[in-house]
Amino acid sequence: MYRTPARAAAWTLLAGSVIATIGYLAAFLANGNSDGRFSGSSWTTLYTLALFGDVLVALGLPALLYVQAERASTLTRIGYAGILVPLLVLNVGEGCIEAFVKPYLAVHGGSVSKDLPGLAAFEAPALLIMLIGMICLGIAVLRAHILPRWVGVAFIVVPFLGAAGIPGAAGLVPDYLLFVALFAVGTRVLRSGHDGESAVTHSPVEVTV
Repeated sequence: MYRTPARAAAWTLLAGSVIATIGYLAAFLANGNSDGRFSGSSWTTLYTLALFGDVLVALGLPALLYVQAERASTLTRIGYAGILVPLLVLNVGEGCIEAFVKPYLAVHGGSVSKDLPGLAAFEAPALLIMLIGMICLGIAVLRAHILPRWVGVAFIVVPFLGAAGIPGAAGLVPDYLLFVALFAVGTRVLRSGHDGESAVTHSPVEVTV
C-alpha cells in the first residue's frame, strides 16, 4: 500500500475509533442503562454518532493490512474479515435497530425488552466470523512482532467477550477494547509513515502463515 492511502486509512481508523467510543459512552451516560434509554431525548443522536464512527472504522480498516507488512498475511486477511463483517452486521446493522427502531417502539407503545424475531439468526454468522477471524488476527499480530503484544491479546479476547452476551452498557466493553486496539494500529501506521518507510523495520522474520 502506498504511503498516502495508508496514512489516510490510519487517520480514518483513528477518527472512527474515537468517535464511536464517544458516541456509545455518551449515549448510555446521558440516557441510562434501562429500557427507558430508548425514549431519551439524546439517545438517537448520540447513538447515530457512534454508528458514524463505526462506518469510519470500517473504511479505515485497510490500515490493519498495511501495518502487518505482509507478515502472517493469510491470518491477517482472515482477521480483517473477522472485524469488518461483525462491525457492519452487529454494530451498524443491529445498531440501526437500537438507534431508530426501538426508540420508535418506545414512543408508540411497543415492546423494547425483547429482541426482534429472527435477530439471533441474523447475528449468529457474524459472531462465528468474529470468533474465528479475530483469533486468527490476534495470532497474526503476535507472530508478526510489529504491533505491541497487548494488541494481539486484545484481538483474541474481544470475540469471547462479545459472544458472552453481556447485557446493557457493559456489553460494549469488547467494542471499547477493539477500538483501543485499532487506535494503536492507526497510531503505528502514522508513526512509521514519517520517513515513507514500511510499517516494519526490515528483519528476517517469516512473513507467511
